Amino acid sequence: MSRAQIRVEVNQPITISGVTYRVAEHPALAGIPYVQRGGRGFVIQMIAPNADRMALKYFKLKYRVPALVKVAESLRQFADLQGLRAAQRTVFTQRTHTDLIVKHPALDYGMLMPWLPGVTWYDVISTRMALSVAEGVRLARQTAAIMASLEARKVAHCDIAGANVLIERKVGQVELVDIEEMYAPNMPAPVEMPIGQDGYQHTASRQHGQWHAEGDRFGAAILIAEMLGWTHPKIRQFSADEHYFASAEMQDATSTRFKLLCEVLSERFSPHITDLLRAAWHSRNLAECPPLAEWQSALAALPEAALSAQPEISQPTAPSTSPSHPISASGGTGGVISGRRAINVQLPAEASTADSTPSPAPMPQAVPHVQLDGVKLCRNCGAPNSTKEQFCARCGFYIGTGARRPPPKPAPQPPPAGVVSMSKPAPQPQAVTLNRNLSEVIAARRVGDPKGGGMIRIESAKPPSDQVEANAGSTIVIGIVIGLIMIGVLLALVAR
Repeated sequence: MSRAQIRVEVNQPITISGVTYRVAEHPALAGIPYVQRGGRGFVIQMIAPNADRMALKYFKLKYRVPALVKVAESLRQFADLQGLRAAQRTVFTQRTHTDLIVKHPALDYGMLMPWLPGVTWYDVISTRMALSVAEGVRLARQTAAIMASLEARKVAHCDIAGANVLIERKVGQVELVDIEEMYAPNMPAPVEMPIGQDGYQHTASRQHGQWHAEGDRFGAAILIAEMLGWTHPKIRQFSADEHYFASAEMQDATSTRFKLLCEVLSERFSPHITDLLRAAWHSRNLAECPPLAEWQSALAALPEAALSAQPEISQPTAPSTSPSHPISASGGTGGVISGRRAINVQLPAEASTADSTPSPAPMPQAVPHVQLDGVKLCRNCGAPNSTKEQFCARCGFYIGTGARRPPPKPAPQPPPAGVVSMSKPAPQPQAVTLNRNLSEVIAARRVGDPKGGGMIRIESAKPPSDQVEANAGSTIVIGIVIGLIMIGVLLALVAR
């Protein structure tokens, strides 16, 4: 068996600690085992004897380290926390599961844990899955509660991204996965220092990493803002491919996507939430991002009556191109808070009450709506481009097919009967006299305009023949051969 990978078949039995599990079939591919590939390993869905679904995870060779045993032991203390069911796991070692690893060497430092239902937030973004306002708020509140609970214990996931967050839409449940690199005071350091993922990465994390207690502040802020903004069709329409923000526009003060998200959050939910996003976006490091407890408080303060009263419409209120997945949206009369909020300054008290006070007096000056009519945002850098363009004007990234090519011009039609054309008619084609004596021609080509006539045949004649010299040389050779034959005959006669 290979140490790098396990090859399994549907219904293949695998016995772990005396319990025989079966490999599950992929729900969308008949006859194919249900195997998911991640950045550090693979997960196989297993079926227990009581029909419970379990996850059998094994890592790539680089990440099979003894520290996984200590990580699993440390994670058990958080298994009862909301959103951390993945902490309920059993790690396989050659000492504790000898027979299993002998039969399947790739399971060395692998683990068995509950299979968590639902889809990843990555799937929601990449498939443009629409959410209602109630769903978005419910998911954002639970995510904020989970992240605030971890931060209060000085614990951080350290790799918050769409692919590491599972959601169950029916019940609004959120679960964190890929928790092997979590930070806690008693956790061993990971093999590679987490630096965040595209679309959720703070610029400071690229050099310094984010394996510390504040490691989730920026990624969680972007994730919560995405969950709220995803309820609006304009956010879904102008999102990048796998996450709302393109990786090259993170923390760009001129980002059009950032301005659009701030506008939607302020109008649809609360200016206070917009302030929190602005503080995280303009922060110099993770410590300057608002604590996650502030996000939890701001979401809890949203009035339920106002959320349920928002009309569900299928088109955005601002002029824009039609969304590819129209779904519930609502208009708004509020404005986007302008200006950058100072770093490490407590949020103003007016922002928390602005959503319940109709007068805009305590709010900063509002900025105009983001105009995106006839605009297409680059998936790489977020720069706005005309819908007619094929490549981004800023970074040169391919952004779509652009405008269709103009159809070929039709052939000119003859003038109607009785109408005299003033254009000069083309001359009639002239007959070309061909040289039929092919023995004197070795090459010929036509020169001229085939449409305007005047074709000329240019011929290249053969060089003069040198047959006399060739015949003389042949005669000499024949004479020499005959002379040699005669000499041979004479020598034979003399020898007798």
